[in-house]
This record gives sequence, structure tokens and C-alpha cells, in this order.
Amino acid sequence: MALSLSECTQIVDELNRALLGGFIQKTHQPRPLTLTLDVRAPGQTYSLLVCVEPRFARLHLTSQKFENPPTPPPFCAFLRSHVEGGRIVKINQEPGDRIVSFTIVKAGQVCVLVIALTGNQANMHLLNEGKLILRSLRESRMKVGERYTPPTLRPMKPPESLPPPAMPARVPQDETVAYRSEEIGKLLPESSIQEKDPFAEQYPVSAELEAIYGQQELEGGKDAILEQQLGQVRKALKHAKRKIQALQEDCKKTERFREYARYGELLKSHLHEIKKGQETITMVDYYDPALPTLTLPLDPAKDAVWNMEDYFRKYHKYIGAQEHLQPRVNQAHQEVARLEAKLVQLEQGIIDPDFSTKPKKASGPSSSSGTRASKGRPAPAQGYRTYTSADGLPILVGKTAKDND
Repeated sequence: MALSLSECTQIVDELNRALLGGFIQKTHQPRPLTLTLDVRAPGQTYSLLVCVEPRFARLHLTSQKFENPPTPPPFCAFLRSHVEGGRIVKINQEPGDRIVSFTIVKAGQVCVLVIALTGNQANMHLLNEGKLILRSLRESRMKVGERYTPPTLRPMKPPESLPPPAMPARVPQDETVAYRSEEIGKLLPESSIQEKDPFAEQYPVSAELEAIYGQQELEGGKDAILEQQLGQVRKALKHAKRKIQALQEDCKKTERFREYARYGELLKSHLHEIKKGQETITMVDYYDPALPTLTLPLDPAKDAVWNMEDYFRKYHKYIGAQEHLQPRVNQAHQEVARLEAKLVQLEQGIIDPDFSTKPKKASGPSSSSGTRASKGRPAPAQGYRTYTSADGLPILVGKTAKDND
């Protein structure tokens, strides 16, 4: 959840003590909605974290180091040109709201960095001295060049009509820190609690917000990864099942050609009986011990030899399907079983660090060498065919009469 109003007030007090009068040295944007500002104050350099992601909107000092992109995003680059080297002269909070403003003076020019920690509408705006918007981190109802106006506060109900809060809205800072410490104690190991952290001792509000929201971001990141992996596995599983269905339909189409080799052999012995334009032929099936009578369809537009060869061609389709399609069906079934097992694992909340919807391929020198060989020139065709006699002697037969000379 985003920063509460009470926490926002306390963190503004802490930032005033630490950053007021400091100079902004560096500005980074490690994440799309998170920025860090390095501020040099007398005797110390502070790192200020600003996050406007709706679920984790917050503002506090941080002791963490973030990995920054090699090239600054557009908002970060714009912010650098306006605030780096500038001096923070004022840090204030909008009364009754979670909006914090940093007034920065650089080379005589005044600009205001407005940080709205307002849940789904959380945003960051850079204003000029006249309160005109120069740039916003997120899309906003207020456009560049318009005058910035803070949102209107909704009227609050009388205090007596409100239910008693779990934690007082206004408590001394020491009591609030103690309240937060109970939550931190659940998140941190005993060894880390016993060891004194200078950062936590000096800036307790920032330290505890950093620990709590860091844990929430970690859990939220795991949930996002889990949802992403679940979506990818479900999509891959659906695709694999459709693939099995398509392959099985192709196998079913060629299954009717199973006996076509026998039909072709029967036609071969009855070629002399087939006349042009004939649509069927009736013959005795000598391959069946019962010697039944078969009636085979013919293409009347083709001759007897073509009809015979067509039966053999269709039989070869059946053989090809058995040799190539059936192994692919078996492989697809294995893929479905693998994806279903992975889906069960993910539904139990177990994230796979080596996640991939594709099966791992066996790597070896044969695969790479085969790829290179296929890209090369094809081997030249020989001008003859080679046979071996019954005595084991090679016999060379040319493809043409000239080759046999």
C-alpha cells in the first residue's frame, strides 16, 4: 500500500532535517517509476528514493544501491538538466494531503519538484517558478504548459462518526517508530535486529519504510513473475494441444491409404482390362484367402498406368505419415505432459528460476556442424549409380547411354 498521511508527515520532517540546504549531485531512474537523487548536505551525502508506483508510492532516504540503465530515460534526462547542481531551499507538504514539494534553486532559476504519493494517481511533476508544468513522469490530466493545481481534498466526516483507527492518526514519532518496529521484527532475522544499524539509528522513519516496502516489492515482484510464467505456460499448453489435434487429423486422413499398395498391385495385373474413361474396375482380391471381389474407383480422365501409380503414391503418403507425423504426435504428447507438470508446479506457487516454455535442446558439436554443412554448397551429383553384385563386386551404371560408354 502507498504511504499514509501520517507517515508522509513524519518523513517530511526527517527530510527537512537531513536535506534542507543540500545540493543535488546526481539523478538516476533505476526503474520506470522510481528515481533516486544524491543530495550533498554539510558533512554527508544522502540518497533520496522517490517511487510513484501506485502500490508502493513512497518517499524516503535509502541506504540501498540500485543498478541504473546505461542511458537515462527521458524524464530523468530532463530532470538532470534542471535540478542537478541545484540547492534545495524548501521541503513542504500540502496540508492534509500526501503531496510533497521540493523547491530547488539553480543558477538563479527556481523550479519545484512535486511528488504526489496519492495511490493510483501517484506522479512526479517538475514545475517552473510560475507553477507551470514542465514535465511529468506519468500521464496526467494536467498537460505540459498548464498551471499545476493540487487535487481538491474531499470533505472529511466528523471524527465521532469514524470507527476507531487501529493506529492513531497523530502520534509522537517515537511511538510510531515503535509501532513500525513490530512490523520490521517480523520481516528481519534476529541477528539483523540485534546489530545496530547507523542508518536506522540516525533516520529511523526512512529505515523502517525502506525495510517494509522493500519486502512488499520483493513479494509483489514474485507474484508478477509467477503470473507471467503461468500465462506463458497456459498459452504454450493450449498451443501444444492444438498441435496434437492437427497432427492427429493429418494422420487420420492418410490412414485410409493403408491398403493402397495392395490395390496398386492388383491393378498392375489388370492394366489390360482398363479402358480410357472407365470409372471403376471390379476384380478378385488374390491377397485375401477368402478371395473377395473388390471394386476400385478410377480417374476416367487418366489412363490405366496413371491410376495404378496414383494408388502407390497415396500409399507412400500413408508411409510418410507413419514415419514423420506419428513421431511428432508422440513428441507433442511429451511436451504437453511437461507443460502440465510445470503448470501444477506454478499453481502451487513454486517459481522456476530456469523457466522456459520450450524443451531444452541437447547441445553438441553435431548440431552446429550440421547447420554449417547445410548452409554450404550441395555435393555434386554423381554421373552414375553404384550397385553390388552377388559376388560383392561393384557395378557402375550410368544414367544415360553416353555415361555407359
